[in-house]
Amino acid sequence: MACCPVNSHPFLESGDYHPIGKVENVKGLDIYFVGSGEKCILWNYDIFGFNAGRTRELCDLLSKKGYFVILPDYYKGTSTSVSDPGLIEFIKKHNYNDLLKDMIDDIVLPFARNHGAKVFGSVGTCWGTYVVLYVSSFEGFVGGVSLHPSHSKVCAVVGDSEESLLKNVKCRQLFLSAGNEHENCLPGGLGEQVLKENLSITVFEDMIHGWTTRGDLSSESVKRDLNKSFSSLIDFFDTCFKN
Repeated sequence: MACCPVNSHPFLESGDYHPIGKVENVKGLDIYFVGSGEKCILWNYDIFGFNAGRTRELCDLLSKKGYFVILPDYYKGTSTSVSDPGLIEFIKKHNYNDLLKDMIDDIVLPFARNHGAKVFGSVGTCWGTYVVLYVSSFEGFVGGVSLHPSHSKVCAVVGDSEESLLKNVKCRQLFLSAGNEHENCLPGGLGEQVLKENLSITVFEDMIHGWTTRGDLSSESVKRDLNKSFSSLIDFFDTCFKN
């Protein structure tokens, strides 16, 4: 597959959850935002897009821990899936240099700063971890968290060098990987080889790719490991922003 491993959690509807944040359209780009303050987390979603799964619910939970959280709709109302015949072309279109860079530089970060943000972290799920690594090279970013990361496969599709991307990272990283992730996102892989002590990896061996945003919470193991991963994320950012 172009981003998700074989045997990944499928699309999940957002369900009955009612987000507590707001959506604002800025220069043609919708941005979901919640919370307030100088500490800002840029959340980067998976291939299922702006309204899918538990993405906004997790943004809301993070905001309750004292963070201003922003979720841009890079796909502008569209999305894709692992079974979509156009998946490869969709991912190629949404590459950093041709599309995402201008959105982030000209719209997303100015929006955050206009709302009081001064220091940044970034979260990505699946496809979104590709964005995490890019913005982690920016001044003002203190940490990045990649949940069930797919940046290895995304880099291969769009023709970016994963090794170069990792070498440009300037802040601490945390990979929270399922047992079936790409080898580069597991202990001993390329991420660890390049980032060394600046990367921590936790592998949730019982989980498959996508569990935090799309896993079935009627499963006790999924619920358990979602809670564990979110707690790890909070602890990581609390440490990064404190320093």
